[in-house]
Amino acid sequence: MFLIDTSVWIDYFRPKTTPKLKERVRDLLESGSVITCGIVLVELLRGAKTLEELKILDDALFALPQIPLDKPVLRRAAQWGYGLDRKGHVLPTTDLIIASAAFPFNRLIHRDKDFITIADNFGLKHEYIAEKALS
Repeated sequence: MFLIDTSVWIDYFRPKTTPKLKERVRDLLESGSVITCGIVLVELLRGAKTLEELKILDDALFALPQIPLDKPVLRRAAQWGYGLDRKGHVLPTTDLIIASAAFPFNRLIHRDKDFITIADNFGLKHEYIAEKALS
């Protein structure tokens, strides 16, 4: 399964997104292998431009299976944050929780280099989409 980070969803919903990113997300959605978590949903929904857009996003995104943000996920995120802080890598709490939700069974699809730091230190399976959105 694939947990798509907010950084990818934002570019996916932009009209001028790279074809590679659009195709990757579309393929994952069509195969039924996309999951999400609460923090990604909140980040995306709060960015809606209109109430109509909020409803469309809400309907579509809440239809996806969700990884529960339970004690093991939160505990792991806290431990990772503790360890990374002491190495001089202070990352957003939201990124730690999203990565922890994906770990260890799912692959995180993202455009955020903070997740590379997490992967390098804790073995997170991930896919970094480096292409920039079209202007």
